[in-house]
Amino acid sequence: MSKLTPAKKKIMVALSPKLFAFGGGTKPVSQLLFNKYDTDQSGLISVAELRFLCYDMGYFLSDAQLDWARTLIDKDGSGEISYAEFSAWWQNPLRFDHLLLSDEQLSKLRRITDLFRSFDKKNRGELDKKEFEELFRELIKEKLMEENQANQFDEIDRSHDGHINFNELIAWFYDQGVLQKMGVLPEKKDD
Repeated sequence: MSKLTPAKKKIMVALSPKLFAFGGGTKPVSQLLFNKYDTDQSGLISVAELRFLCYDMGYFLSDAQLDWARTLIDKDGSGEISYAEFSAWWQNPLRFDHLLLSDEQLSKLRRITDLFRSFDKKNRGELDKKEFEELFRELIKEKLMEENQANQFDEIDRSHDGHINFNELIAWFYDQGVLQKMGVLPEKKDD
């Protein structure tokens, strides 16, 4: 493949899908889609609304896949998807590939769920700092994480409530490449 000239790079940036909008408007496609499927106009997309969006885009999600989609997209674990969360997901060209997991991939994901739950002693769906540190040591022991990987509790706690919920952990795993390393998701492609 030939290298891009500076002029071609400028054209590619100018034609970036993030900048396109239908009808000559100023809203990006992600905002138009979000608004269309936010049927109750709450400013959030529910799991049911997400299911309709995916199905309309040609991707029917099983209940297990829909649960995974909520976990992957709803990074703060609120139970609904904000526009910022939706937009970040929408900009990923592999957005639907990451949702359509095989039974084998779902089985690998259950391994993470089981580990998380084993440290969630009070069954609250969240870990405090001490519980997370214990989980982190177990992840190193099971060779899912390396000691040199970031153990940044405050960075992982996206909701800044002093706890890490399962969705926040999954978002961090994605950022750290753990889901790819385990074979839950395909390897990230370099740009």
